[in-house]
Amino acid sequence: MTHLDPFATRDADHAARILTELGRYADQRDRFIDALDFDALDPQTQREICMEDHHLAEQLAFGPIYIHHLRTLEQQRAAIAATLPRAA
Repeated sequence: MTHLDPFATRDADHAARILTELGRYADQRDRFIDALDFDALDPQTQREICMEDHHLAEQLAFGPIYIHHLRTLEQQRAAIAATLPRAA
């Protein structure tokens, strides 16, 4: 599966949908990998599985933080813009 990247969008709702989809994919993938005889796989395949696990875990861990950032970004911009005329 080509993973969608929640960090590739600046739309909080779209990023949240991607993150939800990635969570479902990670759960299905875990069940599939648990059914495999991991030790019977060649070292390169084991390495690729571990790297993908790490990548998915990173996206699932940091995704909510990024979504929160996107949701508050407009408020932050408005607050900064409100202070600019006073500084000039």
